[in-house]
Amino acid sequence: MGLKRNMEARNNQHKSSSMEQQRAEEIILKQVCRWLGMELEHGPKIFVGSTFMQPDFYSKEEGVIGEISAHIGRTNKAQDNKIANDLLKMLLLEKLEGRNYRKIIVVCDENVYAKLCGTSILAQCVQEFGVEVKMMDIDGNLRADIVSAQTRQRMVNA
Repeated sequence: MGLKRNMEARNNQHKSSSMEQQRAEEIILKQVCRWLGMELEHGPKIFVGSTFMQPDFYSKEEGVIGEISAHIGRTNKAQDNKIANDLLKMLLLEKLEGRNYRKIIVVCDENVYAKLCGTSILAQCVQEFGVEVKMMDIDGNLRADIVSAQTRQRMVNA
């Protein structure tokens, strides 16, 4: 019965759903916790002025803030803008709290990793602001699910 319910959920899923990326982020977050040897809050609301931000992972006590990019393949302008926005959130938190955080962007694709460690303006910002870029491997099935979701999402957003 569970399999049938799961199939129905997939069939009823909206074409723009990011369910696969969210599942990948949860798996990657577990890997990050093991890598860092600490528990991290997932998506906490951190109030900054009159609004709030929600990083993918955070530990105020340990001074860690990070974002996960569950994108596979070359990035387009929208993905680059998301990463740039994530970087700005981390820098804003540092500025408002007057302390340095260990800032980390975690990726699961070699293309995204190369872009953030290469010669682009985005890579230069990552380097200049002391942001770590960490590559985490994900299994082939999850990778295929993300690629399929990205294709489905492109058709909707075309």
